[in-house]
Amino acid sequence: MAKPNYPLQVRCVAFGFSFFLFNFEFLSVLHPLSLILQIMAVTVKIENKVKPSPVAAELADYALPNLKGEGGKAFGIWLVIMVVLCGVFLPFEATRPLGIIFVAWWILSSFAYFIIAPRIVLRRLRLEGGKNSITAQRQPRLKTLLSKGSATIGVAEPEGFLLEDAASQVQILGGQPFMLVSQGATDALLPPELDCLALRCLIHAKLDSVKRLSLLKFLNDTPAGMRVLAWPVAMYGALLRTGWSDAAEQSADRLTLLLVKNPKLLMSAILKQFASCDPQMQERSISPDDVDTYIKQGGLIGSTGTEISTQYKIGSAIKENPTLDERLRALTAWVNTPEYVLALEKLAARGKPATAPLGADANTAEAAASKTV
Repeated sequence: MAKPNYPLQVRCVAFGFSFFLFNFEFLSVLHPLSLILQIMAVTVKIENKVKPSPVAAELADYALPNLKGEGGKAFGIWLVIMVVLCGVFLPFEATRPLGIIFVAWWILSSFAYFIIAPRIVLRRLRLEGGKNSITAQRQPRLKTLLSKGSATIGVAEPEGFLLEDAASQVQILGGQPFMLVSQGATDALLPPELDCLALRCLIHAKLDSVKRLSLLKFLNDTPAGMRVLAWPVAMYGALLRTGWSDAAEQSADRLTLLLVKNPKLLMSAILKQFASCDPQMQERSISPDDVDTYIKQGGLIGSTGTEISTQYKIGSAIKENPTLDERLRALTAWVNTPEYVLALEKLAARGKPATAPLGADANTAEAAASKTV
Protein backbone atom coordinates (compact mmCIF):
# COMPACT_ATOMS: atom_id res chain seq x y z
CA MET A 1 0.00 0.00 0.00
CA ALA A 2 1.40 3.43 -0.91
CA LYS A 3 2.40 5.76 1.93
CA PRO A 4 0.15 8.79 2.41
CA ASN A 5 1.71 11.99 1.12
CA TYR A 6 1.37 14.48 3.98
CA PRO A 7 2.08 18.15 3.48
CA LEU A 8 5.58 19.30 4.38
CA GLN A 9 4.35 21.51 7.22
CA VAL A 10 2.51 18.59 8.86
CA ARG A 11 5.61 16.37 8.61
CA CYS A 12 7.84 18.99 10.22
CA VAL A 13 5.41 19.50 13.12
CA ALA A 14 5.16 15.73 13.55
CA PHE A 15 8.92 15.32 13.70
CA GLY A 16 9.24 18.02 16.37
CA PHE A 17 6.45 16.56 18.43
CA SER A 18 8.00 13.06 18.29
CA PHE A 19 11.36 14.49 19.46
CA PHE A 20 9.55 16.05 22.40
CA LEU A 21 7.90 12.72 23.35
CA PHE A 22 11.16 10.75 23.30
CA ASN A 23 12.98 13.13 25.59
CA PHE A 24 10.54 13.25 28.48
CA GLU A 25 10.30 10.17 30.80
CA PHE A 26 6.90 11.02 32.15
CA LEU A 27 5.40 10.81 28.68
CA SER A 28 6.81 7.34 27.96
CA VAL A 29 3.36 5.92 27.66
CA LEU A 30 3.00 7.91 24.50
CA HIS A 31 6.08 6.30 22.86
CA PRO A 32 3.98 4.30 20.37
CA LEU A 33 2.40 7.54 19.21
CA SER A 34 5.84 9.11 18.79
CA LEU A 35 6.97 6.18 16.63
CA ILE A 36 3.98 6.66 14.36
CA LEU A 37 4.75 10.36 14.11
CA GLN A 38 8.40 9.63 13.26
CA ILE A 39 7.32 7.34 10.43
CA MET A 40 5.34 10.26 9.07
CA ALA A 41 8.30 12.57 9.51
CA VAL A 42 10.89 10.50 7.68
CA THR A 43 8.77 10.44 4.57
CA VAL A 44 9.66 14.08 3.89
CA LYS A 45 10.53 14.41 0.23
CA ILE A 46 12.26 17.55 -1.06
CA GLU A 47 11.80 17.82 -4.76
CA ASN A 48 14.61 19.11 -6.93
CA LYS A 49 13.41 22.48 -8.11
CA VAL A 50 16.49 23.29 -10.18
CA LYS A 51 15.27 23.99 -13.68
CA PRO A 52 17.34 23.08 -16.71
CA SER A 53 19.11 25.99 -18.34
CA PRO A 54 17.16 27.48 -21.24
CA VAL A 55 18.16 26.51 -24.73
CA ALA A 56 19.84 29.32 -26.66
CA ALA A 57 17.52 30.60 -29.34
CA GLU A 58 18.54 34.24 -29.74
CA LEU A 59 20.63 35.30 -32.71
CA ALA A 60 23.42 36.80 -30.58
CA ASP A 61 23.78 33.52 -28.65
CA TYR A 62 25.62 32.03 -31.62
CA ALA A 63 28.47 34.53 -31.62
CA LEU A 64 31.88 33.17 -30.65
CA PRO A 65 31.93 32.43 -26.90
CA ASN A 66 35.15 34.38 -26.39
CA LEU A 67 33.90 37.62 -28.00
CA LYS A 68 32.93 39.42 -24.80
CA GLY A 69 35.84 37.92 -22.91
CA GLU A 70 38.39 39.17 -25.42
CA GLY A 71 36.88 42.64 -25.42
CA GLY A 72 36.81 42.79 -21.63
CA LYS A 73 40.35 41.47 -21.40
CA ALA A 74 41.69 44.09 -23.83
CA PHE A 75 39.93 46.89 -21.96
CA GLY A 76 41.08 45.57 -18.58
CA ILE A 77 44.73 45.31 -19.61
CA TRP A 78 44.59 48.79 -21.14
CA LEU A 79 43.03 50.23 -18.00
CA VAL A 80 45.60 48.60 -15.71
CA ILE A 81 48.54 49.78 -17.85
CA MET A 82 47.28 53.36 -17.95
CA VAL A 83 46.43 53.47 -14.24
CA VAL A 84 49.84 52.06 -13.29
CA LEU A 85 51.61 54.40 -15.68
CA CYS A 86 49.83 57.44 -14.31
CA GLY A 87 50.03 56.19 -10.73
CA VAL A 88 53.82 55.92 -10.87
CA PHE A 89 54.17 59.69 -11.24
CA LEU A 90 51.18 61.07 -9.32
CA PRO A 91 52.21 60.19 -5.71
CA PHE A 92 55.49 62.12 -5.84
CA GLU A 93 55.50 65.88 -5.85
CA ALA A 94 58.45 66.12 -8.23
CA THR A 95 56.80 63.96 -10.91
CA ARG A 96 53.16 64.84 -10.25
CA PRO A 97 52.90 67.30 -13.16
CA LEU A 98 54.03 64.56 -15.53
CA GLY A 99 51.40 62.22 -14.09
CA ILE A 100 48.72 64.86 -14.56
CA ILE A 101 49.83 65.30 -18.17
CA PHE A 102 49.52 61.53 -18.76
CA VAL A 103 46.03 61.47 -17.25
CA ALA A 104 44.92 64.44 -19.36
CA TRP A 105 46.48 62.90 -22.47
CA TRP A 106 44.65 59.65 -21.81
CA ILE A 107 41.28 61.33 -21.29
CA LEU A 108 41.57 63.75 -24.21
CA SER A 109 42.74 61.15 -26.74
CA SER A 110 39.95 58.77 -25.69
CA PHE A 111 37.39 61.57 -25.93
CA ALA A 112 38.69 62.57 -29.37
CA TYR A 113 38.55 59.10 -30.91
CA PHE A 114 35.45 57.70 -29.24
CA ILE A 115 33.22 60.79 -29.30
CA ILE A 116 34.58 63.70 -31.32
CA ALA A 117 35.74 61.85 -34.46
CA PRO A 118 32.44 59.98 -35.13
CA ARG A 119 30.44 63.14 -34.50
CA ILE A 120 32.57 65.18 -36.89
CA VAL A 121 32.10 62.60 -39.64
CA LEU A 122 28.34 62.40 -39.05
CA ARG A 123 28.00 66.19 -38.88
CA ARG A 124 29.90 66.62 -42.15
CA LEU A 125 27.62 64.12 -43.87
CA ARG A 126 24.50 65.83 -42.57
CA LEU A 127 25.75 69.28 -43.60
CA GLU A 128 25.90 68.14 -47.22
CA GLY A 129 22.17 68.71 -47.36
CA GLY A 130 21.12 65.09 -47.38
CA LYS A 131 22.21 64.56 -50.97
CA ASN A 132 24.15 61.46 -49.87
CA SER A 133 21.49 60.09 -47.53
CA ILE A 134 20.12 56.64 -48.31
CA THR A 135 16.40 57.15 -48.89
CA ALA A 136 13.51 55.09 -50.21
CA GLN A 137 13.43 57.24 -53.35
CA ARG A 138 17.14 56.97 -54.23
CA GLN A 139 18.12 53.52 -52.99
CA PRO A 140 14.83 51.73 -52.26
CA ARG A 141 16.34 48.26 -51.93
CA LEU A 142 19.06 49.29 -49.50
CA LYS A 143 16.73 51.53 -47.49
CA THR A 144 14.21 48.72 -47.18
CA LEU A 145 16.94 46.34 -46.06
CA LEU A 146 18.15 48.74 -43.36
CA SER A 147 14.61 49.31 -42.13
CA LYS A 148 13.40 45.72 -42.06
CA GLY A 149 16.78 44.24 -41.23
CA SER A 150 17.27 46.40 -38.14
CA ALA A 151 13.75 45.60 -36.95
CA THR A 152 14.33 41.89 -37.45
CA ILE A 153 17.72 41.84 -35.76
CA GLY A 154 16.54 44.07 -32.93
CA VAL A 155 18.61 47.25 -33.29
CA ALA A 156 17.76 50.86 -34.01
CA GLU A 157 17.82 51.69 -37.71
CA PRO A 158 21.05 53.57 -38.44
CA GLU A 159 21.30 56.57 -40.72
CA GLY A 160 22.67 55.53 -44.08
CA PHE A 161 24.88 57.51 -46.45
CA LEU A 162 26.02 56.71 -49.97
CA LEU A 163 29.51 58.11 -50.59
CA GLU A 164 30.96 59.04 -53.97
CA ASP A 165 34.03 56.91 -53.42
CA ALA A 166 35.49 54.49 -55.95
CA ALA A 167 36.84 52.22 -53.20
CA SER A 168 34.38 49.62 -52.00
CA GLN A 169 33.35 50.10 -48.41
CA VAL A 170 30.35 49.06 -46.38
CA GLN A 171 30.81 49.88 -42.72
CA ILE A 172 29.04 51.08 -39.61
CA LEU A 173 30.57 53.68 -37.30
CA GLY A 174 29.87 55.88 -34.30
CA GLY A 175 28.46 55.73 -30.81
CA GLN A 176 25.11 56.49 -32.42
CA PRO A 177 25.65 54.11 -35.35
CA PHE A 178 25.48 55.33 -38.91
CA MET A 179 26.24 53.33 -42.04
CA LEU A 180 28.52 54.26 -44.92
CA VAL A 181 28.16 52.65 -48.33
CA SER A 182 30.41 53.78 -51.17
CA GLN A 183 29.56 54.00 -54.85
CA GLY A 184 32.42 51.58 -55.44
CA ALA A 185 30.62 48.97 -53.34
CA THR A 186 27.41 49.31 -55.34
CA ASP A 187 29.43 48.92 -58.55
CA ALA A 188 31.57 45.97 -57.45
CA LEU A 189 28.93 44.02 -55.52
CA LEU A 190 25.80 42.41 -56.77
CA PRO A 191 22.65 43.54 -54.89
CA PRO A 192 22.42 40.33 -52.81
CA GLU A 193 26.10 40.66 -51.87
CA LEU A 194 25.55 44.26 -50.81
CA ASP A 195 22.62 43.02 -48.73
CA CYS A 196 24.95 40.59 -46.98
CA LEU A 197 27.46 43.26 -46.00
CA ALA A 198 24.74 45.67 -44.90
CA LEU A 199 23.19 43.00 -42.68
CA ARG A 200 26.65 42.24 -41.35
CA CYS A 201 26.96 45.86 -40.23
CA LEU A 202 23.66 45.57 -38.38
CA ILE A 203 24.99 42.43 -36.70
CA HIS A 204 27.96 44.44 -35.40
CA ALA A 205 25.47 46.86 -33.86
CA LYS A 206 23.64 43.92 -32.27
CA LEU A 207 26.90 42.67 -30.74
CA ASP A 208 27.86 46.15 -29.43
CA SER A 209 31.03 46.12 -31.53
CA VAL A 210 30.54 49.42 -33.36
CA LYS A 211 32.45 51.72 -30.98
CA ARG A 212 35.54 49.52 -30.97
CA LEU A 213 35.40 49.05 -34.73
CA SER A 214 35.11 52.82 -35.11
CA LEU A 215 38.23 53.28 -33.00
CA LEU A 216 40.19 50.86 -35.18
CA LYS A 217 38.90 52.57 -38.33
CA PHE A 218 39.90 56.06 -37.16
CA LEU A 219 43.29 54.82 -35.97
CA ASN A 220 43.95 53.30 -39.39
CA ASP A 221 43.00 56.58 -41.05
CA THR A 222 45.35 58.57 -38.80
CA PRO A 223 48.81 59.15 -40.33
CA ALA A 224 51.59 57.24 -38.58
CA GLY A 225 53.27 60.42 -37.36
CA MET A 226 50.07 61.76 -35.84
CA ARG A 227 49.19 58.38 -34.36
CA VAL A 228 52.08 58.75 -31.92
CA LEU A 229 50.23 61.66 -30.34
CA ALA A 230 47.28 59.33 -29.69
CA TRP A 231 49.43 56.65 -28.04
CA PRO A 232 46.91 55.88 -25.23
CA VAL A 233 44.12 54.87 -27.63
CA ALA A 234 46.64 53.40 -30.07
CA MET A 235 47.68 51.05 -27.27
CA TYR A 236 44.04 50.05 -26.77
CA GLY A 237 43.66 49.49 -30.50
CA ALA A 238 46.71 47.20 -30.51
CA LEU A 239 45.21 45.19 -27.66
CA LEU A 240 41.91 44.86 -29.53
CA ARG A 241 43.71 43.53 -32.60
CA THR A 242 45.38 40.75 -30.61
CA GLY A 243 42.17 38.82 -30.05
CA TRP A 244 38.95 40.77 -30.03
CA SER A 245 39.06 41.99 -33.64
CA ASP A 246 39.18 38.49 -35.13
CA ALA A 247 36.46 37.25 -32.77
CA ALA A 248 34.21 40.19 -33.71
CA GLU A 249 34.64 39.63 -37.46
CA GLN A 250 34.08 35.88 -37.24
CA SER A 251 31.05 36.34 -34.99
CA ALA A 252 29.54 38.79 -37.49
CA ASP A 253 30.21 36.27 -40.29
CA ARG A 254 28.44 33.50 -38.37
CA LEU A 255 25.36 35.51 -37.47
CA THR A 256 25.08 36.98 -40.97
CA LEU A 257 25.16 33.46 -42.37
CA LEU A 258 22.26 32.51 -40.10
CA LEU A 259 20.32 35.29 -41.81
CA VAL A 260 21.26 34.70 -45.44
CA LYS A 261 21.70 30.90 -45.23
CA ASN A 262 23.95 30.95 -48.29
CA PRO A 263 27.68 30.44 -47.55
CA LYS A 264 28.78 31.03 -51.14
CA LEU A 265 26.93 34.32 -51.33
CA LEU A 266 28.49 35.59 -48.11
CA MET A 267 31.99 34.43 -49.06
CA SER A 268 31.66 36.08 -52.45
CA ALA A 269 30.73 39.39 -50.77
CA ILE A 270 33.66 39.13 -48.35
CA LEU A 271 36.16 38.32 -51.09
CA LYS A 272 34.98 41.14 -53.34
CA GLN A 273 35.24 43.56 -50.45
CA PHE A 274 38.81 42.49 -49.75
CA ALA A 275 39.71 42.51 -53.45
CA SER A 276 38.70 46.17 -53.70
CA CYS A 277 40.60 47.48 -50.66
CA ASP A 278 43.41 45.04 -49.83
CA PRO A 279 46.72 46.15 -51.41
CA GLN A 280 47.99 42.61 -52.00
CA MET A 281 44.83 41.56 -53.80
CA GLN A 282 44.85 44.78 -55.81
CA GLU A 283 48.40 44.03 -56.96
CA ARG A 284 47.11 40.76 -58.40
CA SER A 285 44.35 42.64 -60.28
CA ILE A 286 41.59 40.46 -58.87
CA SER A 287 38.28 41.55 -60.36
CA PRO A 288 34.70 40.82 -59.27
CA ASP A 289 34.40 38.43 -62.21
CA ASP A 290 37.45 36.54 -60.93
CA VAL A 291 35.77 36.16 -57.55
CA ASP A 292 32.57 34.89 -59.20
CA THR A 293 34.61 32.29 -61.09
CA TYR A 294 36.47 31.24 -57.97
CA ILE A 295 33.27 30.85 -55.93
CA LYS A 296 31.57 28.95 -58.75
CA GLN A 297 34.43 26.45 -58.88
CA GLY A 298 33.98 25.79 -55.19
CA GLY A 299 37.57 24.71 -54.64
CA LEU A 300 37.61 22.33 -57.60
CA ILE A 301 40.40 22.48 -60.15
CA GLY A 302 39.25 24.25 -63.28
CA SER A 303 39.32 22.60 -66.68
CA THR A 304 40.58 25.61 -68.62
CA GLY A 305 43.72 27.67 -68.34
CA THR A 306 41.74 30.76 -67.30
CA GLU A 307 39.96 28.92 -64.48
CA ILE A 308 43.22 27.42 -63.21
CA SER A 309 44.90 30.82 -63.31
CA THR A 310 42.01 32.47 -61.44
CA GLN A 311 41.93 29.79 -58.78
CA TYR A 312 45.67 30.05 -58.21
CA LYS A 313 45.62 33.84 -58.17
CA ILE A 314 42.84 34.16 -55.62
CA GLY A 315 43.95 31.14 -53.60
CA SER A 316 47.45 32.58 -53.27
CA ALA A 317 46.08 35.99 -52.29
CA ILE A 318 43.95 34.40 -49.56
CA LYS A 319 46.92 32.46 -48.21
CA GLU A 320 48.98 35.65 -48.03
CA ASN A 321 46.29 37.31 -45.92
CA PRO A 322 46.11 35.35 -42.62
CA THR A 323 43.08 37.29 -41.37
CA LEU A 324 41.01 36.59 -44.49
CA ASP A 325 42.21 32.98 -44.66
CA GLU A 326 41.22 32.34 -41.05
CA ARG A 327 37.81 33.96 -41.51
CA LEU A 328 36.95 31.87 -44.56
CA ARG A 329 38.21 28.67 -42.95
CA ALA A 330 36.26 29.33 -39.76
CA LEU A 331 33.10 30.08 -41.73
CA THR A 332 33.46 26.95 -43.85
CA ALA A 333 34.12 24.79 -40.80
CA TRP A 334 31.10 26.14 -38.93
CA VAL A 335 28.75 25.52 -41.86
CA ASN A 336 29.69 21.84 -41.75
CA THR A 337 28.94 21.41 -38.04
CA PRO A 338 25.69 20.20 -36.45
CA GLU A 339 25.62 23.42 -34.43
CA TYR A 340 24.93 25.47 -37.56
CA VAL A 341 22.01 23.27 -38.63
CA LEU A 342 20.64 23.21 -35.08
CA ALA A 343 20.90 27.00 -34.84
CA LEU A 344 18.84 27.42 -38.01
CA GLU A 345 16.20 25.03 -36.69
CA LYS A 346 15.96 26.73 -33.29
CA LEU A 347 15.77 30.21 -34.73
CA ALA A 348 13.12 29.13 -37.21
CA ALA A 349 11.12 27.36 -34.47
CA ARG A 350 11.16 30.46 -32.29
CA GLY A 351 10.27 32.72 -35.17
CA LYS A 352 13.66 34.44 -35.01
CA PRO A 353 15.39 35.95 -38.04
CA ALA A 354 16.56 33.00 -40.09
CA THR A 355 15.53 34.19 -43.50
CA ALA A 356 17.43 35.17 -46.59
CA PRO A 357 18.11 38.87 -47.17
CA LEU A 358 15.73 40.89 -49.25
CA GLY A 359 16.19 40.01 -52.89
CA ALA A 360 18.90 37.46 -52.17
CA ASP A 361 17.43 35.18 -54.79
CA ALA A 362 17.67 37.75 -57.60
CA ASN A 363 20.22 39.29 -59.91
CA THR A 364 22.71 36.47 -59.76
CA ALA A 365 22.67 32.82 -60.63
CA GLU A 366 25.33 32.06 -58.07
CA ALA A 367 23.30 33.58 -55.26
CA ALA A 368 20.68 30.94 -55.85
CA ALA A 369 23.19 28.14 -56.16
CA SER A 370 24.17 25.52 -53.63
CA LYS A 371 23.62 26.46 -50.00
CA THR A 372 26.56 24.41 -48.74
CA VAL A 373 30.28 24.75 -49.11
